[in-house]
Amino acid sequence: MKTIALLSVLVVAALSAEGPANCYRTCSGVAKEWMVGDHANSAGKTMVKVSVDLTACGFTAAPHVQAMLNGENHNIQTKGAASGIRSLSETGFDLNIHKDMSPNGDYKISVEEAVSSKWEIYWTA
Repeated sequence: MKTIALLSVLVVAALSAEGPANCYRTCSGVAKEWMVGDHANSAGKTMVKVSVDLTACGFTAAPHVQAMLNGENHNIQTKGAASGIRSLSETGFDLNIHKDMSPNGDYKISVEEAVSSKWEIYWTA
């Protein structure tokens, strides 16, 4: 009887180590290393973007990502924090932000302005 009980415990332990098919992992961080975005205009103002490295998170497929832009100035006039994600994979993504406040649709933000306004992307994957 002890042998059967021990065998049962070993089988249960082995199966539970694999985890259920619907288990998940989460990872979060802050990105604030701004660079010129994907679409520059002739006036030198452009989109800005951040690249987020997810390799330390250990994802095996592209995760679901949520992002928000925090800052001291002008962040409420922007577009892209929720929809500007590009090149999403299990190892990372880029996120473009732009500020479109002019009648002709020019992008109105620079890397210097994003840095001086202390913009940060808070992300969760």
